Amino acid sequence: MITLTQAAILAFALAVIFGPLYTVDEYSIVSNLISELGAQHTQNNFIMIGAFIALGGGILFDSLKRFHVSLLPFILFGLFMAIVGVFPHKPLNPSLNFNQTYHNLHGIIASVAGTLITAGLMWQGFRTNGVHRIICFYMAAVSIIFPVLMLAFPSYQGIIQRVMYIQVLGWLWVRYPSVLANRVWRSF
Repeated sequence: MITLTQAAILAFALAVIFGPLYTVDEYSIVSNLISELGAQHTQNNFIMIGAFIALGGGILFDSLKRFHVSLLPFILFGLFMAIVGVFPHKPLNPSLNFNQTYHNLHGIIASVAGTLITAGLMWQGFRTNGVHRIICFYMAAVSIIFPVLMLAFPSYQGIIQRVMYIQVLGWLWVRYPSVLANRVWRSF
């Protein structure tokens, strides 16, 4: 049976994949961020805004159903991902007026969400062993290195971000929350 987290990941993935079809013509999956699909004053931005809220809400809901302190970074990650959708990115068109406070909050909240998922992955890495430990530390490294690559190569930030999201959301699809929660209850 599919979890709410998995359903939300699927909805988010579909919104990203089909984004170029429903947004402005100048949008590029290579150079534009996923957040720019939900940018202020952007055609059909409600689709990506809803996808962010659904993703965060799905993770949050599943986390709270199986609450354990070791899931806390993921719970907060879900909360912050939902909030990211509430404060849209600035528009692609620099000539449009936009709410600078919303844009700034979007950036800050997205950074906090990234820090939380990294902390959660590292925490899981310390709690596990063998191949699961390696995978968790790898995923934490992805969550740190890929945003740095996005800053270093802004012309390719869109594709770099998508590769990062595929990996992190893929890990969440397979491991979260059922596998982690079952492991938590067996280990304590």
